[in-house]
Amino acid sequence: MGVRSVSDGGHLGIKYPLGYDAPGSWWLSADSWPNFPIHTGDNSAGNGGNGYFAGSLIARSYAAFEPLNVAHAGSHATADADQTNIAYFDQSATQIAGVGGDGGNGNAALGGNVGAFGSFGPGAIATGDNSAGNGGDGTFFGAMVHAPVAVYAPINIAVAGYNSSAHADQTNNVVFDQSAVQMAGVGGDGGNGNAAIGGNVSVAGTSHGSQQTIGGSGLASDQGGTGSDAITSGDNHAGNGGDGYAYGGIIHATFAFYYPINIAVAGYNSTANAEQTNNVVFDQSAVQMAGVGGDGGNGNHAVGGSSDIFSSIFDLIGSDVIATGHNSAGNGGNGHFSGSMVDIDVAIYAPINIAVAGYNSTAEAHQSNNVWFDQSTVQTAGIGGDGGHGNAALGGDLAMHLLSDLHLLDHA
Repeated sequence: MGVRSVSDGGHLGIKYPLGYDAPGSWWLSADSWPNFPIHTGDNSAGNGGNGYFAGSLIARSYAAFEPLNVAHAGSHATADADQTNIAYFDQSATQIAGVGGDGGNGNAALGGNVGAFGSFGPGAIATGDNSAGNGGDGTFFGAMVHAPVAVYAPINIAVAGYNSSAHADQTNNVVFDQSAVQMAGVGGDGGNGNAAIGGNVSVAGTSHGSQQTIGGSGLASDQGGTGSDAITSGDNHAGNGGDGYAYGGIIHATFAFYYPINIAVAGYNSTANAEQTNNVVFDQSAVQMAGVGGDGGNGNHAVGGSSDIFSSIFDLIGSDVIATGHNSAGNGGNGHFSGSMVDIDVAIYAPINIAVAGYNSTAEAHQSNNVWFDQSTVQTAGIGGDGGHGNAALGGDLAMHLLSDLHLLDHA
């Protein structure tokens, strides 16, 4: 369960008194007017942090195990040699790099409500650009390498001299675990039940170039109606999966060498017996993921704020004045992968069984081998995340009243 938090922009009301040519000396700083004087949006809550990785992750494992079993009987002698080997080579690796954090659940990022009377320059009001519960992007540069090497050479020898008996037994249970899980540049999943909402905007303006009294209340405007790009309460994001980026290569190269040798040699009028049992498992499987976009969350809302505009017919609204859209909710992140993904598995298993008998002699060499090679690979690269369910991305409502100057003037 993610952390529930709220990031809320303040509520702002602006009134400019009669006779002020520029409102910079009053409630607002001079350098903020007329560009971007009001900005109560750009709030964020419960978003996962981005993950960046540059360089390489290298896991190099080397293991050598050479059991030797020898039984040598001289003249009129008996020699017994028993050996049991249980070997487990764990050379598995889990490598994770450049993974963006998941977005939280139940967060809210809300733009503040704005009520303004007066004139506004370009880009005057922006209560949108809020984000909540979005997964962070994952970025990976470089190489990820996992190259384990395992060498296992069991040897079993029984040698009987003149009129002698030699017996050598060897049992080997061996597991080579050289599996790997490698993940790079994976975007975090978006959270669930988040809300990113632009604030409501109410603006009243008058005709260009005149100082007019509004409704007999002593409120005035100086520079006319709203300009271009005056109101932006959209561009909100909620519960979107982060993008995944992977550059470079992911390499899984495993090498396993296993040489069981079984030899029985009997001299004149002798008996030699060598037995060997081998149970071997080679697990060289790999799961490689790179450039995978995070899944979008469920039940998220990204809504643009409502806008009410009042202006005179002599100063109509300029181009691109109101933008309450460009909202997104529960979208899966994009997956990007550049480079190569390589899985190289080498397993060598060479059982040798030799029985040599001299004159009037008996030589026996028994060898049983149960071998399992698992060199399967799952490779995933450049996969976009799935979109969520039950999400809403809505543009804000807009109400405009274009009135003549006479409706906004006080003739008392």
